[in-house]
Amino acid sequence: MRSCVADVVKGEKVKPIFEEPPNPTNVEASLQRIKANDPSLIEINLNNIKNIPIPTLKEFAKALESNTHVKTFSLAATRSNDPVAIAFADMLKVNKTLKSLNVESNFITGMGILALIDALKENESLTEIKIDNQRQQLGTAVEMEIAKMLEENSKILKFGYQFTKQGPRTRVAAAITKNNDLGKMLLNLLIICLFRKKRVEGERQ
Repeated sequence: MRSCVADVVKGEKVKPIFEEPPNPTNVEASLQRIKANDPSLIEINLNNIKNIPIPTLKEFAKALESNTHVKTFSLAATRSNDPVAIAFADMLKVNKTLKSLNVESNFITGMGILALIDALKENESLTEIKIDNQRQQLGTAVEMEIAKMLEENSKILKFGYQFTKQGPRTRVAAAITKNNDLGKMLLNLLIICLFRKKRVEGERQ
């Protein structure tokens, strides 16, 4: 059971900063492309860029609200804090395209993390979120609340966080496993429906 839990609920350890090559992402150009809804821009990686001002990070969140092409956004180790997390939570409530969000290794407290998780109630697109390795431990109460929120969510298929308590870890693992099983079932039903549709169309010809 423990190995199964580890497979679906885990935080990915970020390598030490000194081992990471410099991130070549042009921050301002990327922001402008998101605002312009550039259809060729589907992934943004700001990881390990330490000098991005907080207002700029919040501006990224605001720009994503109306963006219809970016599917993956990562801002691990950018010194992001609660105001940034709350801005991204507001974004998740209206964005209909983003599939993956990574906010690992930052300065986000339990308040910011809960805002992100709570925003998933109003989001239909996100399937992966990574929140592990914040400067301050979230604590048992926050972990229990995360578990409760994720049990009510049917979309998240991958959740990046190392729980410190067995109770919430097991509950979230069960919730994520259920979501993955449901996703597979819906995919199989879709395949069956498409197969039947093609067969009916073939019989009519």
